[in-house]
Amino acid sequence: MNYVLKSQHIFTGLKEFTEPGAILIEDSLIKQVAPSIEELTLRGDEQIIDLGEQLITPGLHDFHVHLFTGALQLVCVDLHDTKSADEVIQKVKNYAANHTKAWIIGFGWDNGGWKVDTLPTKEMLDEHFPNRPVLLNHLECHYCWVNSAALELAEITATTKNPDFGEIVRASNGEATGILIEKAQDLVQKIAYSFSEEEKLAMLHAFFDLTARSGITSINDMYAPFSEFLDDFSLLFQLEKEQKLKARVYLQPRMDGDLTEAHHFKQLYQHPKIKMNGLKQFVDGVITGHTAYMVEPYADANHAGMTTYDLKAMKKWIIEADKEGFSVRLHAIGDGAVKFSLDAFEEARRINGHMGTRHTIEHVECIQPEDITRFKKLDVIASVQPYHIAALEQKVYLERLGEERFNRTYFSKTLLNSGAKVAFGSDFPVVSMDPMREIYHAVTRMDSTYRQQWGPDEKITMAETLRAYTQVPAYGCFNEDKGGTIEAGKYADIVAFDRNLFSIAPKDILTTKVSMTMLNGDIIFERKPASSLT
Repeated sequence: MNYVLKSQHIFTGLKEFTEPGAILIEDSLIKQVAPSIEELTLRGDEQIIDLGEQLITPGLHDFHVHLFTGALQLVCVDLHDTKSADEVIQKVKNYAANHTKAWIIGFGWDNGGWKVDTLPTKEMLDEHFPNRPVLLNHLECHYCWVNSAALELAEITATTKNPDFGEIVRASNGEATGILIEKAQDLVQKIAYSFSEEEKLAMLHAFFDLTARSGITSINDMYAPFSEFLDDFSLLFQLEKEQKLKARVYLQPRMDGDLTEAHHFKQLYQHPKIKMNGLKQFVDGVITGHTAYMVEPYADANHAGMTTYDLKAMKKWIIEADKEGFSVRLHAIGDGAVKFSLDAFEEARRINGHMGTRHTIEHVECIQPEDITRFKKLDVIASVQPYHIAALEQKVYLERLGEERFNRTYFSKTLLNSGAKVAFGSDFPVVSMDPMREIYHAVTRMDSTYRQQWGPDEKITMAETLRAYTQVPAYGCFNEDKGGTIEAGKYADIVAFDRNLFSIAPKDILTTKVSMTMLNGDIIFERKPASSLT
């Protein structure tokens, strides 16, 4: 089927504003873009879809998701926005009453937003679940809360040693409290995350139905330790065979120094819609858990956080990967981790020359002033998640970092003004994959209260926001010739919104809906039939 899409508001990504126009789509590609349908060269068999005042943009590209963990979250208990341990437990009880699988798994609690913000304990869960194992992932997925039944199945006792880059939080008597930090989570997750192929496929179907409803036509799946026990990328080929793969998937598997395995992975995943795009690794953890790596010690702790691996070894991995042509993406949240990442990329460029790689630093939650301009200088992409400023609490960051460093958190406008390429993503399932939330918080900088702003000077325009959600991710995936903008010759990956995001009040962004999603020239989601003429 060939289409013509008409609208009074088309954002091609090439200008700062929208324009009326028409788009001719033939097969899987954009054939022509013109100011009016009369200026298109038509064959006569096209289906004309008049979207009126609805906004048309390039298909959205979520530059940072955790595919299999996100798919799992869709079938587990959702604990986002809970305000107390009691509310979490009530939600878990409600879920457990209707689900019979042995493990109860949840995502999204954050004690930083509770009235009593101390970490919860296993006893709170044991009271209600004495025999059924419970695993509740913190919002950031860098620590979890479990009950005694889960600890017993994982064989975690008073004598179990902490893993490297991980901690079994203990009471004064040496017993585990039920909080497992970073790699200590593996001890439980490797048991809890045991699913059949059929179950995983059902999760993936739900995931890609969600991307289609959200206007997301491309995603970058990012390696994370908490997803290793779930990942089965071969299932994506099965979805594609069934014509159920409703987004392009760019894969970033683990960087661990084994480039032989990396080359093998690259050979396996070179499908037009399922493609390896580079390697990923974690430099540090998160600020809320004191595991992000800082230049100076935390304001409320006598240490500066930690790194996942020896930094000398990691820098060697980065330089070798760059030499072999692999783009590297580094989770770096603390200002020390960001500085190390930039230093490593600079060293790679110095030793190898520019290999055509497009390296990226993920999150960039805190940064030293002298490192801001280095993104442009080193051709490094900043991957940012705008909704995080509402998912997490300002007061917790202020307690952890102190005022001076707090004022250097969650930059967007500052990075853009420095000339850096900034790409947006959600980090789903850490937060919702709903792009309206990311867009709203990028242009308003509203925090979790929706009354106060987190860094009001970091607000960016709607055009800048949409480019960070389309054009820059396409560049980061070496796909700028085929995606990211609405131009002739590019993939017909297009989304229509029921309102014009450029003209509505900011508060209305949150209730804006995707009305149609097109991937490869096929309509994969339509909220309600648009008026059609043939």
